[in-house]
Amino acid sequence: MKLTFAAALLLLDSYVSAHGYVQQISLGGKLVSAWNPYKDPQKKPPVSVITRHFLDNGPVTDNMFATDAITCNYGAKGAANNVPVNVTADVAAGSKVTFFWTDWQSDHPGPIMTYLANCGGSCEKFSGATGSVWVKIHQAGYDASFSTPWASKRLPEQNSTWTVTLPSSLAPGQYILRHEILGLQRTNTNGSLAQFYPNCHQIAITGSGKTALPKGIALPGAYRADDKKSIFLEYRDISATNPYTAPGGQVWGDDGWTDKQNMNGKQ
Repeated sequence: MKLTFAAALLLLDSYVSAHGYVQQISLGGKLVSAWNPYKDPQKKPPVSVITRHFLDNGPVTDNMFATDAITCNYGAKGAANNVPVNVTADVAAGSKVTFFWTDWQSDHPGPIMTYLANCGGSCEKFSGATGSVWVKIHQAGYDASFSTPWASKRLPEQNSTWTVTLPSSLAPGQYILRHEILGLQRTNTNGSLAQFYPNCHQIAITGSGKTALPKGIALPGAYRADDKKSIFLEYRDISATNPYTAPGGQVWGDDGWTDKQNMNGKQ
């Protein structure tokens, strides 16, 4: 069967709209623009944003999440993955951070997770692709108390926004704030088909906190296609009596580590 040109365009548009990326961030109430992969590459002079540049609105999939593409997404066209930018944005420890996604309409349910990594100085000189540097500070997966249990499915119900709170005791310094959605596939035959949508933003945390980030996980390294609790599973089997565990381990905050799987993502 041949598609008409109009039908093909409609199909393409539905495919594109099923993906997404973070287009703006509110850092303690201050709105900051993120990288736009469709407009920013053409701008002269080059845009100055806190987001590490990425290719497009598509996912890291086909087991590429076992490579450095998972750290901060595929690099911009013609560039390497995870290239640092030369700017950060200040935000006080304990602040609320809201991620404004493009219109999120993906059919694949899954968790929403947020991590921090300490740059150990300037983020311009920090990769994040090696070492156990990523500490999860927020997550939401499957919560049967909601009429829409999966976090990623609730995102469009919240105008495609997701809010987290930075630990208030965190020591000042430059960090990478990494936020992502995992779109689960019906992966009863191939866990590599899971779809990750990571994005990385360079921030400078201010305040008088004294607490250093603990040891975290490695990205790449922690996400595995054979993980039957988080990635390689039949998501339709998840329920209140068969709970879901998000990848990436426990969540850390002012009260230490917790196994809490479902944290509030509303403003």
